[in-house]
Amino acid sequence: MAGPEWPIKTDVSKKWFERAKKVAPGGVQGDGRFYTPYPLYITRALGARLWDVDGNELIDYHASYGPVILGHNDPRVRQAAVQALEEDGVLFGLPHPREVQLAERVAEMVPSGQKTILTCAGTEATYHAIRLARAATGRDKILKFEGHYHGWHDYVAWSARFEVSRAGTDPALPEPVPMSAGILSGVRDSVIVRQFNDFEALERTIGQRGHEIAALILEPICHSCGVIEPEPGFLELCRELCTKAGIVLIFDEIVSGFRQALGGAQQLYGVTPDLTTMGKAVANGFPLSLLTGRSDLMSLVAPAGRVAYSGTFNGYTPSVAAALCTTSILIKEPVHQRLEALGRRVHEGIQDHIEHLRLKAQVRQLGSVWTLYFTDRPVRNFRDIAEFAKDKDHPLHRAYQRWMLKEGIYIHPYFVLRCYINAAHTEEDIDLTVAATGRFLREYRERLS
Repeated sequence: MAGPEWPIKTDVSKKWFERAKKVAPGGVQGDGRFYTPYPLYITRALGARLWDVDGNELIDYHASYGPVILGHNDPRVRQAAVQALEEDGVLFGLPHPREVQLAERVAEMVPSGQKTILTCAGTEATYHAIRLARAATGRDKILKFEGHYHGWHDYVAWSARFEVSRAGTDPALPEPVPMSAGILSGVRDSVIVRQFNDFEALERTIGQRGHEIAALILEPICHSCGVIEPEPGFLELCRELCTKAGIVLIFDEIVSGFRQALGGAQQLYGVTPDLTTMGKAVANGFPLSLLTGRSDLMSLVAPAGRVAYSGTFNGYTPSVAAALCTTSILIKEPVHQRLEALGRRVHEGIQDHIEHLRLKAQVRQLGSVWTLYFTDRPVRNFRDIAEFAKDKDHPLHRAYQRWMLKEGIYIHPYFVLRCYINAAHTEEDIDLTVAATGRFLREYRERLS
């Protein structure tokens, strides 16, 4: 039988969840994996498909939060990792040639990538970036934008997903809203928050307080909110103001890096930051992130400089081998062109349904990332979608996810309807997705009109 909230058979997932609750907080390894009444437990992923413990086969648009760009368990990447394990070993905790080769490749691909350090998770990369910016400038404060997620550490765990009423009464001067309990209260004084794409507020803030600010950190494409692009000139203004005020400009490209272009969003928009964090798609699912940037800044990192940097699993052998293989494929094959074509296909197909039915909805797509917003107003920043993104349980979002699950399509219950295409998706997968979405939109026409 289908679960009480799910339109497909989920009995076995429910049993695993009951077991998991006894040994893990909330029954999952991280809040992102949880949704009510219980998550599906996955046993296999291959290409563009997932299989759960109940035997359901699903077209996947979750992509493990974005790392899977070539397809789940791509055989070429898998073989590269296996070969590294068999020929090299698992872990050295010492320098090895592959990590040098990867840093050289980043320098070739990424406009800001003069020197690179490797980490395991994106949160580590943004942590190192901000510490480095503070060391370079002698300043304490950082400036970030509402809705932009940069990891879970105290420096940046502010105003990513929140009730707007908690941010004060002046939208031009929002108050930082903590993402978590347990954040040191004093950290709040080191964070300035503004709205993405607000030219006037950015210019005024840096003009008045630039001498206090060590770094401006942002997602150049706000994928944490689905697909919100910078308005023309906004990234250029960020670059100009940071240069003038001596602020380190950090692009958080953990999601957009390697996925949107070989050189990330900075290549797409022609704006080069001082530091860049990247990860996810670089190794097609193997754990690896990196911090890259200007040589003079990166040379402040230990052992060349006094900014501490260490980690037992930095340069983890199978992950670096997987990254070398993944980036080689991205360079040699027209992966990004294919992903863009598939992205346009889903965008145009769903948008045709929206226009034909005259709905208050829109589909946004850039490259291989697409999202559906159930509003017809312009979406420029987090506040334009805040009513939907407060939690994972907006009724329309849940209805769409359940509908698509019934159709054999997995769209992860998240704060927004964010979907990733990988190179293993086919035009048939896309057409099935468009058709299923069209049926949903017709069924919910009255609520969306």
